[in-house]
Amino acid sequence: MRFLATLFFAAALGACSSGRSEDAAAPPAPAPNNVELGVPGGPDGLDFAPLAADAELDLHTFGQGGTHVLVGVRTLGFGIRAYVGFTLTDETGGNEIDAPPPVRPQLFACDDAGNVCDLVPVTIMTGGLFGPDETRSGLPVLIHVTASTDAGASGEDEREVLVSGADLAAP
Repeated sequence: MRFLATLFFAAALGACSSGRSEDAAAPPAPAPNNVELGVPGGPDGLDFAPLAADAELDLHTFGQGGTHVLVGVRTLGFGIRAYVGFTLTDETGGNEIDAPPPVRPQLFACDDAGNVCDLVPVTIMTGGLFGPDETRSGLPVLIHVTASTDAGASGEDEREVLVSGADLAAP
């Protein structure tokens, strides 16, 4: 009996030590409940592309006269549905636009495991962020995103960007 106990202990000790060396060599796991701001990318504009700090976002009118920016959100560990809200702040004038999360969670496009999920594109109206006679090109804007789920996952991200109205008619 003592022989079996010693054999079992030695096997368990060997498994623990080999597990430790494998764990030390493995890359660290990504942080759970991660949220990342991005922009539409890819040939059809339906892929997520990371948003670099100080990136330039073009304003769009979509033929209706108001202005909008297009962004994207990537989540890790939230599952396929989340509530996503945005705040845009003009860092020179202090004007702020709030696009709160909708009443129902939004459906994300996810990888096969359902861990990495994207919401792309998201259209945010920018009306009120700047006046009709104000210069829009080069305006520094802070974009803040929050995401949460009914299960209690939550996260946020923010980036300072420059908006560009170069493709719009002069105000």
